[in-house]
Amino acid sequence: MKTLVTLSSVIVLSLATQMSLAGDRSGYGNGDDSGNKAQKQQARIEKMMGRFDLNKDGQITPEEVKSQREAQFGQMDADGNGLVSKAEFKQFAKQKRVNNSNGQSKPKHRQCKRMKSHFKRVDSNKDGQISVEELTSASAKLFDKFDANEDNVITKEELSKKRRR
Repeated sequence: MKTLVTLSSVIVLSLATQMSLAGDRSGYGNGDDSGNKAQKQQARIEKMMGRFDLNKDGQITPEEVKSQREAQFGQMDADGNGLVSKAEFKQFAKQKRVNNSNGQSKPKHRQCKRMKSHFKRVDSNKDGQISVEELTSASAKLFDKFDANEDNVITKEELSKKRRR
C-alpha cells in the first residue's frame, strides 16, 4: 500500500510540474522553431497522459490524479509519519532530479525555486509540513484549471490549451 501511495505521489507531483511546463514559456527563440515547440508540447502531453491516465481511456479523472498524488505522497514521506517536511520534500526533489538525469545530478536553479514555491502553495495551513489532504486538495484545484469544459475529465485537447485562471 505504501509503495502504491508513494508511486502515485511522485506521479501527481510530476503532473503539476509538467502541467506548468506544458507550454514553452522560455521567451527564447526567434519563432522559427514553432514545429519543435509543438513537438515538445505534444511529448509533454503524452508523458502526462501516460502518467495519469491509469486506465488508458484517453482521459484523466480526479480519481486518477488523487491516486497518483497519494502514491507520490508515500514516496515523499520518508519517515512514514504521515507528513512531508521541507527536508523530505527537498530530498524527494533532489532524488527526482537525479533519476531524471540518468544518475547525474544537475543543478537546476529554476526547478529548485519552482519546488520551493510548490511546497509553500501546497502547505495551505502554513505549518511547514504537507499532509496527504493538503497535497490532494492542491491537485484538485490544479485539475480544475485544466478541465476547460468542466466535465470532470482532462483530455489531450484540454492539456494543449492554455489553462483557465
